[in-house]
Amino acid sequence: MEIASNERSVDVQLRSTIIHPGQPADNHALQAKGTVVEKAGNLYLRFEEKQNGQTIRTTVKLGREEALIMRSGAVQMRLPFTIGNPRPGTYGNGPATFNLLVKTKELEVDTDIAGATGNFHVHYELHADGALLGTYKLQITYTEG
Repeated sequence: MEIASNERSVDVQLRSTIIHPGQPADNHALQAKGTVVEKAGNLYLRFEEKQNGQTIRTTVKLGREEALIMRSGAVQMRLPFTIGNPRPGTYGNGPATFNLLVKTKELEVDTDIAGATGNFHVHYELHADGALLGTYKLQITYTEG
């Protein structure tokens, strides 16, 4: 894979809180190595994680008005985020793929001028077939490393 000239290596820290209806909050943390690159005026953060011995590749489009998380590998996921505008998303694990509705409550992106450090925060709900699946808070911080 060819590395773009403006691609930088970063250290990624991810913290998430998941609240499923009627259940206590479930907190997760992840540290990973990744890259950040600017393409067509947008910043993209990429990193990989291992779950149950399988690799999941994650790309986050870091936009202040719109953001997007795409995952591939052991999990297939596409979650678009726009405040005040519910958007269709998808989640797949193995042969099954589910259509979702993503309702973004909060979206914050803060990066330095060069994009070498940044903070991404999103608070959203996932719905399927008209039912609330859960409420999610995701915080991703990255620093050039």
